[in-house]
Amino acid sequence: MKRFGLLLILFATNSCAAVYKCGNVYSEKPCGTDSTEIQFENHESSQFEQTSAFQSSKARSQNSGRTLVGKVIRVTDGDTITVLTSSGKEKIRFAQIDAPETSHFGSPTQPYGKEAGAFLRQWVSKQTVRVDVETVDQYGRNVGTVFVNGTNVNREMVKNGFAWVYRQYAHDAELLELEKSARARQIGLWSLDNPIYPPDFRKKNR
Repeated sequence: MKRFGLLLILFATNSCAAVYKCGNVYSEKPCGTDSTEIQFENHESSQFEQTSAFQSSKARSQNSGRTLVGKVIRVTDGDTITVLTSSGKEKIRFAQIDAPETSHFGSPTQPYGKEAGAFLRQWVSKQTVRVDVETVDQYGRNVGTVFVNGTNVNREMVKNGFAWVYRQYAHDAELLELEKSARARQIGLWSLDNPIYPPDFRKKNR
């Protein structure tokens, strides 16, 4: 819990900082030649996003442990799907990740937005998925981690360069390492000259 607390502090402050990993331990300082640096970038967040993050953290404790199982009947974009469960349709927003934007109501499509949606469809379209729900967002969507046959699809999106780690809401340290690896390999959106953090893109195009 201590290592996640350190990561959460850095996410919440949105500072440009680094965390060092030594085995299973995370530290603010290098811990020898075996230490691995995890770099955090500085991204501005609006007051709305900061408030939503705070509300989300409270709701997470109330919804933690809730699980949905159903068939995916729609993929909206790279981080949103609709699942048909025994109790009806449930809209799911992938937790802790943010895929490039696709066009909604005339808004512009972000580079790699369509590709992210297509990649997600390959994973989940018409598949039975399990969703570990963390919270419900301001739009009434269940926010959670999606699994197909035991595979964490949230991580697959980041691992293959089709989503960023959503700094304001992240608490899975593994996601940061997967993003760092995708950046180093310049795959997916990281092949672009100037990939734009989706919250920054949304803010610019409101």
